[in-house]
Amino acid sequence: MVHGVVDAKRKIGVREATAIGVGGVVGAGIFVLSGTASALAGPAVIVAFLLAFLASLSLAMCFGELSSMHKESGGQYAYAKAHLPPIMATIVGWANMGAWIFGASFVGTGFGEHLHLIIPAIPPAAGASVLTAVIVVMNLFGLRMSGRVQFVVMLLEVAFLSVFIVIGGGSAQASNFSPFVTHGWFGILAAAVVGFIALLGWDAVVVAAEEIHEPQRTIPKSIFASLAIVFVLYIGLLVVVNGVLSPGQLEGTATPVADAAAVLLGPAGRTAVNVIIVVALTATVNSFVIVISRSAFVLARDNRMPRVVARRSARGVPWVAIVLAGGSQICVTMLADLRFAVSATGFLYMITSVAAIVALFVARRRGAQGTFRVPLYPLTPAVALVLCSLFVIGTGVTGVLTGTAWLVAGVFCAAVVQRRTHVTAAPEELGPVPR
Repeated sequence: MVHGVVDAKRKIGVREATAIGVGGVVGAGIFVLSGTASALAGPAVIVAFLLAFLASLSLAMCFGELSSMHKESGGQYAYAKAHLPPIMATIVGWANMGAWIFGASFVGTGFGEHLHLIIPAIPPAAGASVLTAVIVVMNLFGLRMSGRVQFVVMLLEVAFLSVFIVIGGGSAQASNFSPFVTHGWFGILAAAVVGFIALLGWDAVVVAAEEIHEPQRTIPKSIFASLAIVFVLYIGLLVVVNGVLSPGQLEGTATPVADAAAVLLGPAGRTAVNVIIVVALTATVNSFVIVISRSAFVLARDNRMPRVVARRSARGVPWVAIVLAGGSQICVTMLADLRFAVSATGFLYMITSVAAIVALFVARRRGAQGTFRVPLYPLTPAVALVLCSLFVIGTGVTGVLTGTAWLVAGVFCAAVVQRRTHVTAAPEELGPVPR
Protein backbone atom coordinates (compact mmCIF):
# COMPACT_ATOMS: atom_id res chain seq x y z
CA MET A 1 0.00 0.00 0.00
CA VAL A 2 1.30 3.46 -0.87
CA HIS A 3 1.78 5.63 2.20
CA GLY A 4 -1.11 8.05 2.72
CA VAL A 5 -3.49 6.35 0.28
CA VAL A 6 -6.63 4.69 1.55
CA ASP A 7 -6.55 0.91 0.92
CA ALA A 8 -9.56 -0.28 -1.09
CA LYS A 9 -10.28 -2.83 1.64
CA ARG A 10 -10.72 0.00 4.15
CA LYS A 11 -13.27 1.88 2.05
CA ILE A 12 -16.96 1.92 2.94
CA GLY A 13 -19.97 0.92 0.87
CA VAL A 14 -23.56 2.06 0.39
CA ARG A 15 -24.87 1.00 3.80
CA GLU A 16 -22.13 2.77 5.80
CA ALA A 17 -22.34 5.85 3.57
CA THR A 18 -26.12 5.92 3.99
CA ALA A 19 -25.67 5.65 7.76
CA ILE A 20 -23.37 8.70 7.72
CA GLY A 21 -26.02 10.64 5.78
CA VAL A 22 -28.83 9.59 8.12
CA GLY A 23 -26.65 10.43 11.13
CA GLY A 24 -26.13 13.91 9.74
CA VAL A 25 -29.89 14.55 9.75
CA VAL A 26 -31.43 12.52 12.58
CA GLY A 27 -30.26 14.68 15.46
CA ALA A 28 -31.71 17.37 17.64
CA GLY A 29 -33.80 18.75 14.76
CA ILE A 30 -36.08 15.75 14.42
CA PHE A 31 -36.99 15.96 18.10
CA VAL A 32 -37.19 19.76 18.43
CA LEU A 33 -37.98 21.32 15.04
CA SER A 34 -40.95 19.03 14.50
CA GLY A 35 -42.69 20.93 17.30
CA THR A 36 -41.62 24.32 15.95
CA ALA A 37 -42.99 23.50 12.51
CA SER A 38 -46.22 22.08 13.96
CA ALA A 39 -46.81 25.29 15.90
CA LEU A 40 -46.46 27.28 12.67
CA ALA A 41 -48.72 25.18 10.44
CA GLY A 42 -50.82 22.99 12.72
CA PRO A 43 -51.72 19.56 11.27
CA ALA A 44 -50.91 20.94 7.81
CA VAL A 45 -47.26 20.65 8.85
CA ILE A 46 -47.39 17.33 6.98
CA VAL A 47 -47.94 19.31 3.75
CA ALA A 48 -45.17 21.71 4.78
CA PHE A 49 -42.69 18.87 5.21
CA LEU A 50 -43.73 17.43 1.87
CA LEU A 51 -42.79 20.77 0.28
CA ALA A 52 -39.54 20.81 2.28
CA PHE A 53 -38.78 17.29 1.08
CA LEU A 54 -39.33 18.29 -2.55
CA ALA A 55 -36.95 21.24 -2.07
CA SER A 56 -34.36 18.98 -0.44
CA LEU A 57 -34.81 16.40 -3.18
CA SER A 58 -34.17 18.97 -5.91
CA LEU A 59 -30.93 19.98 -4.16
CA ALA A 60 -30.01 16.32 -3.55
CA MET A 61 -30.39 15.58 -7.25
CA CYS A 62 -27.87 18.33 -8.02
CA PHE A 63 -25.45 16.83 -5.51
CA GLY A 64 -26.12 13.39 -6.94
CA GLU A 65 -25.06 14.41 -10.44
CA LEU A 66 -22.01 16.34 -9.23
CA SER A 67 -20.87 13.46 -7.02
CA SER A 68 -21.19 11.07 -9.97
CA MET A 69 -18.69 13.24 -11.88
CA HIS A 70 -15.98 13.33 -9.21
CA LYS A 71 -13.98 10.81 -7.19
CA GLU A 72 -12.10 13.22 -4.93
CA SER A 73 -13.11 14.19 -1.40
CA GLY A 74 -14.36 17.64 -0.48
CA GLY A 75 -18.01 17.69 -1.50
CA GLN A 76 -19.17 21.17 -2.41
CA TYR A 77 -15.56 22.37 -2.30
CA ALA A 78 -14.49 19.72 -4.82
CA TYR A 79 -17.30 20.74 -7.17
CA ALA A 80 -16.45 24.45 -6.88
CA LYS A 81 -12.75 23.67 -7.36
CA ALA A 82 -13.43 21.81 -10.59
CA HIS A 83 -15.91 24.20 -12.18
CA LEU A 84 -15.63 27.66 -10.55
CA PRO A 85 -12.79 30.23 -10.15
CA PRO A 86 -10.14 29.42 -7.48
CA ILE A 87 -11.31 32.18 -5.12
CA MET A 88 -14.80 30.69 -5.15
CA ALA A 89 -13.36 27.26 -4.32
CA THR A 90 -11.59 28.77 -1.30
CA ILE A 91 -14.79 30.47 -0.13
CA VAL A 92 -16.87 27.32 -0.57
CA GLY A 93 -14.31 25.13 1.18
CA TRP A 94 -14.11 27.36 4.22
CA ALA A 95 -17.89 27.90 4.21
CA ASN A 96 -18.55 24.16 4.24
CA MET A 97 -16.12 23.53 7.07
CA GLY A 98 -17.45 26.51 9.04
CA ALA A 99 -21.08 25.42 8.66
CA TRP A 100 -20.35 22.07 10.26
CA ILE A 101 -18.11 23.55 12.98
CA PHE A 102 -20.77 26.03 14.09
CA GLY A 103 -23.43 23.34 13.77
CA ALA A 104 -21.44 21.11 16.09
CA SER A 105 -22.28 23.44 18.98
CA PHE A 106 -26.01 22.70 19.09
CA VAL A 107 -25.45 19.00 18.37
CA GLY A 108 -22.98 18.67 21.24
CA THR A 109 -25.14 20.75 23.54
CA GLY A 110 -28.19 18.62 22.71
CA PHE A 111 -26.32 15.42 23.50
CA GLY A 112 -24.95 16.77 26.78
CA GLU A 113 -28.32 18.09 27.97
CA HIS A 114 -30.21 14.87 27.24
CA LEU A 115 -27.49 12.71 28.75
CA HIS A 116 -27.68 14.90 31.85
CA LEU A 117 -31.43 14.24 32.07
CA ILE A 118 -30.73 10.50 32.09
CA ILE A 119 -27.67 10.65 34.36
CA PRO A 120 -27.83 13.90 36.39
CA ALA A 121 -24.33 13.31 37.80
CA ILE A 122 -22.80 14.01 34.37
CA PRO A 123 -22.62 17.76 33.57
CA PRO A 124 -23.81 18.54 30.02
CA ALA A 125 -20.50 20.04 28.83
CA ALA A 126 -18.50 17.14 30.24
CA GLY A 127 -20.75 14.55 28.61
CA ALA A 128 -20.50 16.25 25.20
CA SER A 129 -16.71 16.58 25.46
CA VAL A 130 -16.16 12.95 26.46
CA LEU A 131 -18.38 11.70 23.63
CA THR A 132 -16.50 13.79 21.08
CA ALA A 133 -13.15 12.53 22.38
CA VAL A 134 -14.29 8.90 22.15
CA ILE A 135 -15.53 9.41 18.59
CA VAL A 136 -12.25 11.07 17.60
CA VAL A 137 -10.32 8.02 18.85
CA MET A 138 -12.69 5.73 16.92
CA ASN A 139 -12.18 7.72 13.72
CA LEU A 140 -8.41 7.47 14.08
CA PHE A 141 -8.79 3.77 13.23
CA GLY A 142 -10.31 4.69 9.86
CA LEU A 143 -13.64 5.49 8.26
CA ARG A 144 -14.48 1.81 7.77
CA MET A 145 -14.65 1.19 11.52
CA SER A 146 -16.44 4.48 12.11
CA GLY A 147 -18.89 3.67 9.29
CA ARG A 148 -19.70 0.26 10.76
CA VAL A 149 -20.44 1.78 14.16
CA GLN A 150 -22.53 4.43 12.44
CA PHE A 151 -24.52 1.76 10.62
CA VAL A 152 -25.30 -0.09 13.88
CA VAL A 153 -26.36 3.16 15.55
CA MET A 154 -28.55 4.01 12.55
CA LEU A 155 -30.31 0.65 12.80
CA LEU A 156 -30.95 1.20 16.51
CA GLU A 157 -32.35 4.71 16.15
CA VAL A 158 -34.50 3.81 13.13
CA ALA A 159 -35.85 0.78 15.03
CA PHE A 160 -36.64 2.84 18.13
CA LEU A 161 -38.34 5.59 16.15
CA SER A 162 -40.30 3.10 14.05
CA VAL A 163 -41.67 1.39 17.18
CA PHE A 164 -42.58 4.78 18.65
CA ILE A 165 -44.36 5.77 15.43
CA VAL A 166 -46.35 2.52 15.34
CA ILE A 167 -47.41 2.86 18.99
CA GLY A 168 -48.20 6.56 18.66
CA GLY A 169 -50.00 6.19 15.34
CA GLY A 170 -52.48 3.80 16.90
CA SER A 171 -53.27 6.33 19.62
CA ALA A 172 -53.58 9.40 17.40
CA GLN A 173 -56.85 11.31 17.77
CA ALA A 174 -58.57 12.21 14.51
CA SER A 175 -60.09 15.28 16.18
CA ASN A 176 -56.61 16.81 16.51
CA PHE A 177 -56.35 17.00 12.71
CA SER A 178 -59.47 19.13 12.30
CA PRO A 179 -59.26 21.85 11.15
CA PHE A 180 -56.30 20.72 9.07
CA VAL A 181 -55.05 24.14 7.87
CA THR A 182 -55.07 26.28 11.00
CA HIS A 183 -52.67 29.11 10.07
CA GLY A 184 -53.23 29.46 6.32
CA TRP A 185 -50.75 28.97 3.52
CA PHE A 186 -48.33 31.44 5.06
CA GLY A 187 -48.02 29.16 8.08
CA ILE A 188 -47.43 26.18 5.79
CA LEU A 189 -44.67 28.02 3.91
CA ALA A 190 -43.03 29.15 7.16
CA ALA A 191 -43.10 25.56 8.42
CA ALA A 192 -41.65 24.39 5.10
CA VAL A 193 -38.58 26.59 5.69
CA VAL A 194 -38.14 25.00 9.12
CA GLY A 195 -38.60 21.59 7.54
CA PHE A 196 -35.93 22.28 4.92
CA ILE A 197 -33.44 23.19 7.66
CA ALA A 198 -34.44 20.11 9.66
CA LEU A 199 -33.76 17.86 6.66
CA LEU A 200 -30.24 19.18 6.04
CA GLY A 201 -27.25 16.95 6.71
CA TRP A 202 -27.74 14.14 4.18
CA ASP A 203 -24.79 15.59 2.21
CA ALA A 204 -22.33 14.59 4.95
CA VAL A 205 -21.27 11.62 2.84
CA VAL A 206 -20.01 13.62 -0.16
CA VAL A 207 -17.05 15.08 1.72
CA ALA A 208 -15.28 11.72 2.16
CA ALA A 209 -15.54 10.48 -1.42
CA GLU A 210 -12.00 9.07 -1.59
CA GLU A 211 -12.75 6.74 1.32
CA ILE A 212 -15.90 5.35 -0.31
CA HIS A 213 -15.96 2.37 -2.66
CA GLU A 214 -16.93 3.45 -6.21
CA PRO A 215 -17.98 6.94 -5.00
CA GLN A 216 -19.46 7.98 -8.35
CA ARG A 217 -22.10 5.26 -7.96
CA THR A 218 -22.24 4.83 -4.19
CA ILE A 219 -22.70 8.48 -3.18
CA PRO A 220 -25.83 9.23 -5.28
CA LYS A 221 -27.44 6.02 -3.98
CA SER A 222 -26.59 6.84 -0.35
CA ILE A 223 -27.81 10.45 -0.70
CA PHE A 224 -31.26 9.42 -1.90
CA ALA A 225 -31.49 6.53 0.57
CA SER A 226 -30.59 8.87 3.46
CA LEU A 227 -33.15 11.46 2.43
CA ALA A 228 -35.88 8.84 1.96
CA ILE A 229 -35.26 7.28 5.40
CA VAL A 230 -35.30 10.56 7.30
CA PHE A 231 -38.35 11.82 5.40
CA VAL A 232 -40.38 8.75 6.39
CA LEU A 233 -39.26 9.15 10.01
CA TYR A 234 -40.17 12.85 10.06
CA ILE A 235 -43.62 12.31 8.56
CA GLY A 236 -44.31 9.48 11.00
CA LEU A 237 -43.27 11.58 13.99
CA LEU A 238 -45.32 14.55 12.78
CA VAL A 239 -48.43 12.36 12.55
CA VAL A 240 -47.84 11.07 16.08
CA VAL A 241 -47.03 14.46 17.61
CA ASN A 242 -50.05 16.19 16.06
CA GLY A 243 -52.32 13.22 16.69
CA VAL A 244 -51.42 12.83 20.37
CA LEU A 245 -50.88 16.45 21.47
CA SER A 246 -53.47 19.20 21.15
CA PRO A 247 -52.58 22.49 19.39
CA GLY A 248 -52.33 24.14 22.80
CA GLN A 249 -49.80 21.56 24.00
CA LEU A 250 -47.67 22.10 20.89
CA GLU A 251 -47.41 25.86 21.36
CA GLY A 252 -43.99 26.79 22.71
CA THR A 253 -42.75 23.25 23.44
CA ALA A 254 -39.11 22.39 22.65
CA THR A 255 -39.62 18.69 23.37
CA PRO A 256 -42.63 17.62 21.26
CA VAL A 257 -41.60 13.97 20.85
CA ALA A 258 -40.79 13.60 24.54
CA ASP A 259 -44.12 15.25 25.42
CA ALA A 260 -45.98 12.83 23.15
CA ALA A 261 -44.10 9.91 24.69
CA ALA A 262 -45.11 11.09 28.17
CA VAL A 263 -48.78 11.11 27.09
CA LEU A 264 -48.52 7.66 25.52
CA LEU A 265 -46.28 5.88 28.01
CA GLY A 266 -45.95 8.11 31.05
CA PRO A 267 -42.59 9.09 32.64
CA ALA A 268 -40.99 5.91 31.30
CA GLY A 269 -41.84 7.06 27.77
CA ARG A 270 -40.08 10.38 28.27
CA THR A 271 -37.00 8.58 29.57
CA ALA A 272 -37.05 6.22 26.60
CA VAL A 273 -37.15 9.15 24.18
CA ASN A 274 -34.21 10.79 25.95
CA VAL A 275 -32.26 7.57 25.45
CA ILE A 276 -33.20 7.56 21.75
CA ILE A 277 -32.03 11.16 21.41
CA VAL A 278 -28.70 10.35 23.04
CA VAL A 279 -28.20 7.42 20.64
CA ALA A 280 -29.19 9.55 17.63
CA LEU A 281 -26.92 12.42 18.58
CA THR A 282 -24.01 10.03 19.02
CA ALA A 283 -24.33 9.23 15.32
CA THR A 284 -24.71 12.92 14.49
CA VAL A 285 -21.53 13.88 16.36
CA ASN A 286 -19.71 11.14 14.45
CA SER A 287 -20.97 12.54 11.14
CA PHE A 288 -19.76 16.00 12.16
CA VAL A 289 -16.28 14.72 13.01
CA ILE A 290 -16.10 13.00 9.61
CA VAL A 291 -17.25 16.06 7.63
CA ILE A 292 -15.18 18.65 9.48
CA SER A 293 -12.00 16.56 9.34
CA ARG A 294 -12.31 15.75 5.63
CA SER A 295 -13.17 19.37 4.82
CA ALA A 296 -10.05 20.54 6.65
CA PHE A 297 -7.93 17.81 5.05
CA VAL A 298 -8.75 18.72 1.46
CA LEU A 299 -8.26 22.44 2.14
CA ALA A 300 -4.82 21.74 3.61
CA ARG A 301 -3.92 19.38 0.77
CA ASP A 302 -4.64 22.21 -1.68
CA ASN A 303 -2.67 24.78 0.36
CA ARG A 304 -5.75 26.62 1.57
CA MET A 305 -4.94 25.67 5.16
CA PRO A 306 -1.57 24.86 6.81
CA ARG A 307 -0.15 21.72 5.19
CA VAL A 308 0.29 19.96 8.54
CA VAL A 309 -3.49 19.40 8.61
CA ALA A 310 -3.16 17.17 5.52
CA ARG A 311 -0.90 14.61 7.20
CA ARG A 312 -2.07 10.99 7.01
CA SER A 313 -1.13 7.92 8.96
CA ALA A 314 0.26 4.77 7.34
CA ARG A 315 -3.36 3.56 7.13
CA GLY A 316 -4.29 6.64 5.08
CA VAL A 317 -6.23 8.22 7.97
CA PRO A 318 -6.07 12.07 8.11
CA TRP A 319 -5.28 12.00 11.82
CA VAL A 320 -4.32 15.67 12.26
CA ALA A 321 -7.57 16.81 10.64
CA ILE A 322 -9.58 14.40 12.81
CA VAL A 323 -7.98 15.68 16.02
CA LEU A 324 -8.57 19.26 14.82
CA ALA A 325 -12.22 18.45 14.08
CA GLY A 326 -12.78 16.98 17.54
CA GLY A 327 -11.04 19.87 19.26
CA SER A 328 -13.07 22.46 17.35
CA GLN A 329 -16.31 20.67 18.21
CA ILE A 330 -15.47 20.64 21.90
CA CYS A 331 -14.56 24.35 21.81
CA VAL A 332 -17.73 25.52 20.06
CA THR A 333 -19.87 23.33 22.32
CA MET A 334 -18.30 25.01 25.34
CA LEU A 335 -18.34 28.59 24.06
CA ALA A 336 -20.87 29.21 21.31
CA ASP A 337 -24.33 30.71 21.80
CA LEU A 338 -26.91 28.44 20.16
CA ARG A 339 -28.90 31.14 18.36
CA PHE A 340 -25.67 32.64 17.06
CA ALA A 341 -24.43 29.20 15.94
CA VAL A 342 -27.67 28.29 14.13
CA SER A 343 -27.65 31.56 12.17
CA ALA A 344 -24.01 31.15 11.13
CA THR A 345 -24.58 27.51 10.17
CA GLY A 346 -27.57 28.39 8.00
CA PHE A 347 -25.78 31.18 6.14
CA LEU A 348 -22.61 29.18 5.44
CA TYR A 349 -24.48 26.04 4.42
CA MET A 350 -26.67 27.93 1.96
CA ILE A 351 -23.59 29.59 0.44
CA THR A 352 -22.10 26.15 -0.28
CA SER A 353 -25.38 24.90 -1.71
CA VAL A 354 -25.79 27.87 -4.06
CA ALA A 355 -22.20 27.42 -5.25
CA ALA A 356 -22.75 23.69 -5.87
CA ILE A 357 -25.83 24.38 -8.00
CA VAL A 358 -23.96 27.02 -10.02
CA ALA A 359 -21.12 24.49 -10.46
CA LEU A 360 -23.62 22.03 -11.91
CA PHE A 361 -24.80 24.57 -14.49
CA VAL A 362 -21.18 25.27 -15.45
CA ALA A 363 -20.34 21.56 -15.65
CA ARG A 364 -23.32 20.88 -17.92
CA ARG A 365 -22.36 23.79 -20.15
CA ARG A 366 -18.84 22.35 -20.47
CA GLY A 367 -20.25 18.95 -21.39
CA ALA A 368 -19.23 17.09 -18.21
CA GLN A 369 -20.83 13.67 -17.86
CA GLY A 370 -21.78 11.73 -14.73
CA THR A 371 -23.37 8.36 -14.06
CA PHE A 372 -26.44 10.15 -12.70
CA ARG A 373 -28.30 12.94 -14.49
CA VAL A 374 -30.67 15.42 -12.86
CA PRO A 375 -34.18 14.94 -14.26
CA LEU A 376 -36.09 17.91 -15.69
CA TYR A 377 -32.88 19.89 -16.18
CA PRO A 378 -32.60 22.92 -15.96
CA LEU A 379 -35.87 23.30 -14.02
CA THR A 380 -34.84 21.13 -11.06
CA PRO A 381 -31.55 22.95 -10.26
CA ALA A 382 -33.22 26.32 -10.94
CA VAL A 383 -35.84 25.57 -8.26
CA ALA A 384 -33.12 24.51 -5.85
CA LEU A 385 -31.12 27.68 -6.60
CA VAL A 386 -34.07 29.98 -5.94
CA LEU A 387 -34.94 28.27 -2.66
CA CYS A 388 -31.37 28.26 -1.35
CA SER A 389 -30.90 31.92 -2.32
CA LEU A 390 -34.03 32.85 -0.38
CA PHE A 391 -32.86 30.88 2.64
CA VAL A 392 -29.54 32.80 2.64
CA ILE A 393 -31.53 35.97 3.27
CA GLY A 394 -33.61 34.18 5.88
CA THR A 395 -30.58 33.58 8.11
CA GLY A 396 -30.78 37.21 9.22
CA VAL A 397 -28.20 39.87 10.03
CA THR A 398 -26.43 37.69 12.61
CA GLY A 399 -25.94 34.86 10.16
CA VAL A 400 -24.75 37.12 7.34
CA LEU A 401 -22.25 39.05 9.50
CA THR A 402 -20.88 36.00 11.31
CA GLY A 403 -20.62 33.92 8.15
CA THR A 404 -18.97 36.73 6.21
CA ALA A 405 -16.41 37.26 8.99
CA TRP A 406 -15.58 33.54 8.93
CA LEU A 407 -15.14 33.59 5.15
CA VAL A 408 -12.89 36.66 5.24
CA ALA A 409 -10.70 34.91 7.83
CA GLY A 410 -10.60 31.79 5.65
CA VAL A 411 -9.60 33.66 2.48
CA PHE A 412 -6.89 35.50 4.43
CA CYS A 413 -5.55 32.21 5.85
CA ALA A 414 -5.47 30.63 2.39
CA ALA A 415 -3.62 33.63 0.97
CA VAL A 416 -0.99 33.49 3.72
CA VAL A 417 -0.46 29.73 3.30
CA GLN A 418 -0.16 29.99 -0.47
CA ARG A 419 2.31 32.85 -0.23
CA ARG A 420 4.49 30.95 2.23
CA THR A 421 4.53 27.79 0.14
CA HIS A 422 4.80 29.68 -3.17
CA VAL A 423 1.84 27.73 -4.52
CA THR A 424 -0.67 29.20 -6.94
CA ALA A 425 -4.19 27.76 -7.04
CA ALA A 426 -4.18 26.91 -10.76
CA PRO A 427 -6.80 24.83 -12.59
CA GLU A 428 -4.19 22.13 -13.31
CA GLU A 429 -4.10 21.29 -9.60
CA LEU A 430 -7.74 20.48 -9.41
CA GLY A 431 -7.73 16.78 -10.33
CA PRO A 432 -7.86 13.81 -7.98
CA VAL A 433 -4.89 12.81 -5.86
CA PRO A 434 -2.45 10.50 -7.74
CA ARG A 435 -2.63 6.93 -6.51
